[in-house]
Amino acid sequence: MDNDLERARAELLLRRVRGGLATDAEREELVLLGVRPPDTTGLDACGPQTTDDERWLMRHEADERLQNAETTAWTRAERRVGMALLVGGAFAAFAFPFAALASVAGGALLAVSVLRVKLQTLGQDPYEDIER
Repeated sequence: MDNDLERARAELLLRRVRGGLATDAEREELVLLGVRPPDTTGLDACGPQTTDDERWLMRHEADERLQNAETTAWTRAERRVGMALLVGGAFAAFAFPFAALASVAGGALLAVSVLRVKLQTLGQDPYEDIER
């Protein structure tokens, strides 16, 4: 029983060392358990290894998926028309009082565009599958 607990603890410590999360005390405990440094022992039993470069790449890909959802052709066109109406209506409101309605319509179009994208990406945390 004692060996099983020590082996489980050693595997946990090896995972933490490999992930860069281990404290000095945990590294010391690993040495006291008689386990060799992670670079000379077989770590395949501890699970998949992920380097910092792979983690960065995973985060980059997740950000790219989110950015693609926010920058579709439809969304860009919708936001451009909304900004044109908002700004144009604000400037035209000085000459024509009813032009302020264009500004309101532009603001509403922008708000709808932002809400639509947020609802599309709701519950799709780009970092949920990423090991930190």
